[in-house]
Amino acid sequence: MSNRMPGEIRDPDTGKIDYKEIWYKLRSAFAVLLSLAVLAGAGWFVYDKARGAWMEFRTAEDYIGEGVAPVEVTIPEGATLGQISDILVQAKVVKTAKAFDREAEANADSKTIQPGKRMMKTELPAKVALSMLLDKNLIIRNRFTLAEGKWLAQQYPVMEKATGVTVKEFKAAAKDWKKLGLPTWAEHGLEGFLFPDTYEVPEKPTAKSVIKMATKQFAAVAKELDLEATAEEMGRTPYQVLVMASIVEKETFKAEDRPKVARVILNRLKAGTPLGMDSVIAYAVKKSGVLELTAEDLAIDSPYNTRTRKGLPPTPINSPTKSAIEAALHPAEGDWTYFITVDPSSGETLFTANYDEFLAGKQKYKDWCEASKENRKVCYGE
Repeated sequence: MSNRMPGEIRDPDTGKIDYKEIWYKLRSAFAVLLSLAVLAGAGWFVYDKARGAWMEFRTAEDYIGEGVAPVEVTIPEGATLGQISDILVQAKVVKTAKAFDREAEANADSKTIQPGKRMMKTELPAKVALSMLLDKNLIIRNRFTLAEGKWLAQQYPVMEKATGVTVKEFKAAAKDWKKLGLPTWAEHGLEGFLFPDTYEVPEKPTAKSVIKMATKQFAAVAKELDLEATAEEMGRTPYQVLVMASIVEKETFKAEDRPKVARVILNRLKAGTPLGMDSVIAYAVKKSGVLELTAEDLAIDSPYNTRTRKGLPPTPINSPTKSAIEAALHPAEGDWTYFITVDPSSGETLFTANYDEFLAGKQKYKDWCEASKENRKVCYGE
């Protein structure tokens, strides 16, 4: 009788190997491995099928990937999220409105989408599309700048180039100036109210819509400066202050001199003497880019001839900046009745109440004009 325990491969008494027992063990191990393989295969099969079903479910409503082709998308002013999703579907940016709506509902910032044009891609995941719409840096901005100190005739071509609206259309709209957002105290048309700033071209620009952007900005600045109330405290109308500001804008080289020029204007008005400011006459003869006017220019019979007429001109002579309006509202204290820019290259300006000092300053200015060919061009346009 053998003392070998069940399952032992070697007989402890004889030392012989039981090959039959080995076969049994190998067959059992193979059966276990086979079972595990079947289970593993079934698990992978289930996983693969589940993943496929999920991807099929997802891509049925939404795109995956990084997009395909560039496409320009325009979100109009006041568009709702529902309208935005329809626009994206039509442009083939997102696959379904449902996918975009789901992402929009999950993101509180979706209500802050700004109108405008953007360059996007077709076949984007809704989440990516929403992210692009929320990125303000992706908005294609078409802008134009109205420079300070320019009169209407100089501003219209700039507006035409940027918007496609013709100068003729702007002039026609300006005739009905009371419907262009001007304050009730405006007296003689649009001049002076197109505030110098940078503006974005609206989606479908018209002469009125473009003009109203600039007059709206003027209204905002006027409110900020408390223009009406401060003018009343000065004993002036807001319109008179605007006229003064336009002269200040054109007569100064340096911002710090603006309150002083405003004081000279008020002092001369108080004294009842003509303003004698050639920038106003230049407006009448439509000359810009030179400091000196001809004898013929200075003799023009016009309410804008401040050498022969007392008081303020009938209208502003340009669109003044906020700084110029502030100066007109808050002039510096002083008894000056004359000023002359003795060095246009540096902006050095002499302010005085003494006529002889003014004449000496004027000679210094003329010497500067004659000092070089470049200076003569600045002064005389030669």
